[in-house]
Amino acid sequence: MSAVLLADLHERVKQSELGSQWCSDPLMQQDVWPLTALGFDEEYCRVHAIRNVHFTRITLPWLNYLTKLTAKARVREKCSAKRIIIDTLCLACLNEFLLAHGYSQPAGITDSLLKTFISEADKGNRHRTLVFATRLWAEEGWLTLPFTPIRMKNPTPKVETIPEEVLHQIYEQLDLFPEPLERLFRLQIALGCRINEMLLMPRHCLKQEGEHWFLLRWVAKRKQWCYFQVHPLVAELVQEQQRFLDEQFGKDSQFNKLFCKTSTAFKDGAEVGGRFQVEPVYEPSPLSFTVIHLWLKAFREVANLKDKHGKPFPLTSHMFRRTKASVMAHCEVEDEYIAAVLGHGSLDMLPHYRKRSLERLEKQAETKGYVDMYGRVTTYKPRKQRYEKLADLMKVTTPLGECHRPSMLGDCQYRYACLSCTHHRVTEADIPQLEADKQQMELDLERAQIAQQERRVTEIQRLLELVNNRLQGLKELQKVREENQHESA
Repeated sequence: MSAVLLADLHERVKQSELGSQWCSDPLMQQDVWPLTALGFDEEYCRVHAIRNVHFTRITLPWLNYLTKLTAKARVREKCSAKRIIIDTLCLACLNEFLLAHGYSQPAGITDSLLKTFISEADKGNRHRTLVFATRLWAEEGWLTLPFTPIRMKNPTPKVETIPEEVLHQIYEQLDLFPEPLERLFRLQIALGCRINEMLLMPRHCLKQEGEHWFLLRWVAKRKQWCYFQVHPLVAELVQEQQRFLDEQFGKDSQFNKLFCKTSTAFKDGAEVGGRFQVEPVYEPSPLSFTVIHLWLKAFREVANLKDKHGKPFPLTSHMFRRTKASVMAHCEVEDEYIAAVLGHGSLDMLPHYRKRSLERLEKQAETKGYVDMYGRVTTYKPRKQRYEKLADLMKVTTPLGECHRPSMLGDCQYRYACLSCTHHRVTEADIPQLEADKQQMELDLERAQIAQQERRVTEIQRLLELVNNRLQGLKELQKVREENQHESA
């Protein structure tokens, strides 16, 4: 882009609401941004082992400028540093892609060209970055690129838990770790925390109220500190680590984290040798992801972790959290409680952790075959334990399925309440009515689209999705019943 066009872009940015706040920022003149200048503290940078955002690879002036504005917008939305860096890397790849195809100005860029860029590699991240960036640039009036988001199917999250036989091997050999790291992993298994939440845990994180103990934790998804009630044995483990820090650095030490740096590096004063062979050196600074990764990698080899097929097991720190979630789900713990313990922002991930077995589906199909609004096979009981004894009293027959909404919540106040309600259940007997409703909705949708009634179109599409969820769940229920009949025959 010529200097004249870049100046025009700069002027458009200055006139926009967001640009007027950022144009005078001296960071905009630099190609290396410290994360601390974006509002991330030193502690965050040390734990995540990242310090800067680099724009040096983006050589096209207009794209370099817009990428910096995009990073500023991500900061305003309180996105993680990882997301900002991923965006910057994706736009750096776009810079190289455009130059390789002979494009130096945005004027010749087409929708098909951008889709070719996405299809080359790292589709998910490239697509997410372009969706956010092009929408931001267009809405602010900075630059409009002809990009239509692709309808990408989100892959089912891969939930990797630790098998029982491997978990047994880990428990037997956890004492191979230096004491602080052994406590860290025992606590992570007990609490189900993310590893970054463990590393940020403050040194003075315990409080006692009567006979109950509470632990202060950072909940990353909610971005807040919360006290969680813990078992006395968990509190005892935390106290052991606090006493360790007192002995190492003194009670008056300014180091304020529960877990300190544990190094076996010669440069840090340790003797020459590998991990687990030498006495580690402890420093009053936070542990990082990199150090945790290296310790676990060495532990896999020293402990010779093997699965039931005799293959080496690739243990990672997040597997402790996933295993905690799966154990709770297997023990029939309520979704709301699991979400609270794990610090989830919503219940969306729980079906993947729950991973109901075929035996459980069969048991439900043999007892009471219901499907909820998400298309999941379920029992007739309301989700919360305290309501179970009132199940028969709360059950109400509706024109479509049954309502298990607690009467204490009062009457529903909105249209199509049943379709959007988590307390609503349908059975195989409701399939004809659901299919008839779906057919009618599709006709209504066609009429609304012809009449260009956007709000009506959106509403019908939402209801159609809910009906399709139920029909898909009922197909799954029928499949389970057919398999049961086939096995019994």
